[in-house]
Amino acid sequence: MIRQATENDLPAIAEMERLSWPAGMAADEAQLAARLAAFPAGQLVAERAGRIVGYAAAQRISSDLLRHEPLTFATLTDGGRFTRTAIPAGDTYQLIGVAVLPEERGSGLARALVDRQLALARAAPGVRRIVGFTRPAGYHRHFEVPIEEYVLRRDRRGRIADPVLSFHLDAGARLVSVHPGFRPEDREARGHGVLIEYPLSEE
Repeated sequence: MIRQATENDLPAIAEMERLSWPAGMAADEAQLAARLAAFPAGQLVAERAGRIVGYAAAQRISSDLLRHEPLTFATLTDGGRFTRTAIPAGDTYQLIGVAVLPEERGSGLARALVDRQLALARAAPGVRRIVGFTRPAGYHRHFEVPIEEYVLRRDRRGRIADPVLSFHLDAGARLVSVHPGFRPEDREARGHGVLIEYPLSEE
């Protein structure tokens, strides 16, 4: 079952974030509480047999926020809290991140959570864009290649080679731009963030 998160879920979400993200990138309980207060509709959890097994975060923002350079996670999310960035009637729906328990990886749960976020965005009055900043998580193994080339690399089947990028691009998102220094603490991606955009209607 996928539903809106509540305050009672915050300890479980914080633990799941810790287990899902590289060191220094997980949202803590205070950040999660701030997100829930700022934009509750975008904080979703997946529950199985009474246990929280997945979490997806999103916020609505003004498209003007995307025009400020440099674009960083800190400025676009108010340091992961959403307090100063979320606008309930903002014209842009921003996907922030997904966390699932390690044993749920590969189960399709992350996809189901993102798809629910997309459905919420597409049904929301006034939303004109659906965007997210994703991680080129495998770049640390290929850092000798310019990042602009790396994000376009394809595997033998013709899919985008980076697994995190392909998660979104295979589902219909398009690559918009690459942003160095987006999350300096993200060592796997060498700090880079990749702006993606989903279509406003299912295709």
